[in-house]
This record gives sequence, structure tokens and C-alpha cells, in this order.
Amino acid sequence: MLTVIGFGQEKFLSIKGLVVDETSKSPVTGYTIKVVQDRLDSTLSIFSKAEFQAWAPANRRTTLYFSKEGYVTKSIYIDASYIPSIAFKEKQMIEVEIPMTELAKTGKRKFDKPIMTAQYDAQSNSFSVTQADQEIISKVSEDYIPPFPAPVDTYKGVQPSANDLKLTLEYNKEKAKSNSDYYRILQGVLFADMNYCFFNERTNDANAILAKLAEMDPEEWGSMKPMDSPEYGKIIMRTVNREQCSDTLFALGAFVESSRLIFENFTSDTKVMVHLKKLRDVLKVYNPASISSTQKVLVESLKLFIPLIDELEKTYTESLKIRADFDLSIDDVFAQLKNRNQAIYESIIQ
Repeated sequence: MLTVIGFGQEKFLSIKGLVVDETSKSPVTGYTIKVVQDRLDSTLSIFSKAEFQAWAPANRRTTLYFSKEGYVTKSIYIDASYIPSIAFKEKQMIEVEIPMTELAKTGKRKFDKPIMTAQYDAQSNSFSVTQADQEIISKVSEDYIPPFPAPVDTYKGVQPSANDLKLTLEYNKEKAKSNSDYYRILQGVLFADMNYCFFNERTNDANAILAKLAEMDPEEWGSMKPMDSPEYGKIIMRTVNREQCSDTLFALGAFVESSRLIFENFTSDTKVMVHLKKLRDVLKVYNPASISSTQKVLVESLKLFIPLIDELEKTYTESLKIRADFDLSIDDVFAQLKNRNQAIYESIIQ
């Protein structure tokens, strides 16, 4: 929380405000503020109260570092490197609230960059303050390549023809808890629904699902802001997917749900076969390790899809060669795949 107002004092720029705990919003005391000017001169002050006040001269760049034992060091950056004479007619003040984060509650965020930046705004003859988003620390290396197709791409060229299919909005709340065998699998299911919404420009519905994910797992999804457009949503989903797809249980959950929607309504047999081949590739390369017996049962039940997909692909390919009539929607093998997938889906959410 911050406000920017005029301030009449002898010194040019006053920075004052309150230091609070990010989670409880209670005042934080016994912290230090290090004021660094142009990366050269610095001063260090200890504050016994939550309220603070520091000063910054004109025509210099100033960084304030807020430190306390047990908390992440936060900083704010003030650019007063060029100030026109009009600025001196009214002395300036920046008022801010500094949210301190306990070391145990950083999640995947990193705070090596300023949480706020302040720059002079000539139109208002005052300093405007911008709050910065904390960058998410990547869990996977830069050169990581998942051994299976990324879940975010399950609808690429394959999405259902209908844009109003039933989404997964209700599920077993116990299975959504972090100690459940279905915890990450359920997140994959919701992730597939969220992508389906973006592909069909249902931004509000996608954001509703994002809210459910944030409620289910605040550390993984709580820092994501609601999407303002389908195009932006697709871009963000691809970025998020890189972090999530290293977890194959999450990926399998995404494939179960995307399969359910694709099987429900599709424009061509080819689209379904493209998706099924992706699913088969996932199942063939995945070697279950360090998973529970319940999770292993789910994986093995999905692996039973492989011979059915092989059989369906053979029938489909042969019919194309001889130009025979082939209707996937009434094929017995496809019906088995659809019914088995639905049964697995229901076992996840119920």
C-alpha cells in the first residue's frame, strides 16, 4: 500500500512509512534500513518502531534496504538522478508500506530486485511509485526438456469443436489437500480446464478455475494474477507449464481431463488420433517411481490405453489406405477408450 503526496521540509525527498509482516499485517520492529546513494555512499539506521523516515537528495539514485533477522531483505529504488527546477518549488515525500516476508514463507519467489521503484513525474510534480512483481524461482534447469509432450499443448490443433463443454468445478475436497495421493493429479485436471477456457476465449471461466487452483495450492498458484485476455492467458500458461510439467502426475491429470473434453465433442477423427498419440507417448516413456500405491494403480490403469490406441490407430490408418468409411464416434475400440477415461476421471474427482 502506498501514497505519494507533497511535503515541505528543508531536505529534498523524504521517504517515510510503515514496516509490516506480509502475512499477518502486524507491525514489524527492530529492523535496519541501509540507505545507499549511487551505489557508493551508505548509511545504516536501526528502527525500534514500525514507523520509519529516511531522506534522499536530489540528482542522485538511492536504494533503501530493509533488513531484519528471520526475514527476507527488501529494497526500494528511487531515481532522482535528474530533477528539474520546478520540483524544488514543492518539497517531496514518498509514503510507503513495506511488507516483510519471513524466510520460511518465500515459496518460489525471489527478492533480489527492488519491490518498488520511484521516479519523478513532471506532470504531477511529484514522485510516482510502482510496485514490482516478484520473480518466480524456476524449479527446473534452463536446459530441461520434459520426456513427454507438455500438457499446455494438449489442445493445440485438437481442441473440441464445442466451447461450452462441462468443466470440472466440483471435486472431492479431501483429495485436493496436500497430503492426498490425488493432489497434483487434480491440479492437472483443473489446468487442462483452464487451458480449454483460454482456447475458447472464456477468460472469466479460466480465472475462476485459477482461483480454485490458488485455493488448493497457494504456493504454486497464489502469486498468479487473473488473466485479462485469452491471448495473454495462453502465453502465461506456456510459461507456467514449464514449471509444472516436470511433475508427470500433474501431466497425466491434464491428459485425463483434456481427453474427456476432446472425446466428448470433436470435429474430426484426425484430431482425436493426434491427441491419443500424444497420450500414448506420455504413457510409454513414464516409468513410475517414488509414487504411492494409489497413484501407481492410476498410472497402470492409464497404461492399459496403449494397446487400445495402437489398435485404433491401425484400424484408422488401414481405412485411410483403402478409402473405406470410418466413423470414430461409433467405433468399439474408441468407445472403450472413452468409457475407461471417463471412469478414471470420475475416480479422480469423486
